Amino acid sequence: MFLPESIDLGQSEKYILSIRIKPDSFMFSISEPEAGQNYCLRETSFTMSDNLLANVQRIIFDYNFLTQEFKQTNVIFVSARYDLIPANFFDAKEKKLLYNFSHTDKAEHVVAGIIEKQDIITLFGPDRDVFEFLSRNLWTPRFFHHSNLLANYYEDKNRVTGNAARMYLNFHDNLMDIICFTGPKLIHCLTYENEHALNQLYYILKLWEQCRFNQMEDYLFISGDPDKQLVKQLQEYIKNIDSLNSPSEIYLWNEDAQKAPLDLLSLSL
Repeated sequence: MFLPESIDLGQSEKYILSIRIKPDSFMFSISEPEAGQNYCLRETSFTMSDNLLANVQRIIFDYNFLTQEFKQTNVIFVSARYDLIPANFFDAKEKKLLYNFSHTDKAEHVVAGIIEKQDIITLFGPDRDVFEFLSRNLWTPRFFHHSNLLANYYEDKNRVTGNAARMYLNFHDNLMDIICFTGPKLIHCLTYENEHALNQLYYILKLWEQCRFNQMEDYLFISGDPDKQLVKQLQEYIKNIDSLNSPSEIYLWNEDAQKAPLDLLSLSL
């Protein structure tokens, strides 16, 4: 897995390393904050039946430059399983109990993140062995759930539509994220996995109704690669629908940046 000549790991401390983990893939980016066009994205995939820990260990040991000291080391876990907890109700000692109360697949290890400016805690349950292995072998890593990064990113977009309510849809990795705001306040963040377009349509419109959004005045923004028929059907119910393109600055960078998932990319902006 070669790196471009523009990445000089003899000076690794000037780069941001961001790793993105799914059950069937391992992706990482190396970016230089002072030179946005210097962006490297690499990915390797494996089957769902493979042992995730063994695959992550193999990659880290084979590409041991990932263990170097970077300006910042980030790890993103991508999954449909997470919870949002208002900070006022959160007790770090009870995070595992809180998470497992609402999930049939019980987690051995639960991680808490924070959605900035919202006073909301994200709880998610990464593979414990993978989490501990990366904690030991990477340089002071910070851990995120992908929804946490998306909520932070979309929160910064809210000023575009004033006080109108907004729903954001993000399609990636056979997942659909739905993130809703009223004014500056985050009110919902849900992720659905491997759902048919008709099911997606139902979940979107049902949540729109539950949020009491206005079909004529409020906004729906779509990023990623949605089913085209789904978008056409949504247009029958919601007036203000628009695509949310990737951040404009990445088009001045390189092709790697333009291929990066939005959650991963947000750590380099």
